[in-house]
Parts: sequence; structure tokens; C-alpha cells
Amino acid sequence: MILFYLGVALVVLWSVWTGATRMAARSFRPLLLALAALLAGAGVCWLIGSRKSDYSALFATIIALLPLLAAGSVAFGAALRWVHDATRRRIASDSDWPPARLWDVWGLCALSALSVIAALLV
Repeated sequence: MILFYLGVALVVLWSVWTGATRMAARSFRPLLLALAALLAGAGVCWLIGSRKSDYSALFATIIALLPLLAAGSVAFGAALRWVHDATRRRIASDSDWPPARLWDVWGLCALSALSVIAALLV
């Protein structure tokens, strides 16, 4: 059970970090791509769960909570960074931060796809 909680905590921390860094970089398209993929994955998992019966429906519905939690964490991280930027003094920013690679967004899209596959297999 501890591994489950550790996995959920890692997904939440990763999602908050992604939202905050994408908001800091003002890269809104990757941020919206991650949110759309996670919300779509949660919706598909929920639809799969509604079509099944017995324990497989419960499992597919519970799996839908992971991308939904990740989407909320991405939005929370972006909102946190927005509040930080709105309330701080204006100083010159570092042009090398945050990194321009989209591995974090593609990882969240992969998380969404894996949750849909897990909901289909059960």
C-alpha cells in the first residue's frame, strides 16, 4: 500500500512541477496539451468503467482518478506560478530556465494512455 501512495505522490509532484515550469516558460500550448490529454484520458476511463459490470467497472473508474488528479495538479502548479509571478518584483529572468524539452508533457500524455489501456484490459 505504501508503494501505491508513493506512486500517487510522485505523479502529483511531477504534475505540479510541470504546471509551474510550463507557466514560468510561458509555454501555454504544451500546458494545455497536457491538460487536454489528462482530462480526455480520465473521461475515456470513466466511459469504459460505465460500460463494464462488477469489479472491473469499479477498477476502471478508480483508474480514471489518476489522470484526473494529475490534471488538477498541473492546473494547481500553473496557478501557483501565476500567483508567484503576479506578486513578485520584476527582475531579469534566466533565459535558459525552464528547459524547452517536452519530456514532461509527453510523460503525462503517456500516463493518460497507460490508464486508458489499464482500464481496457480489466
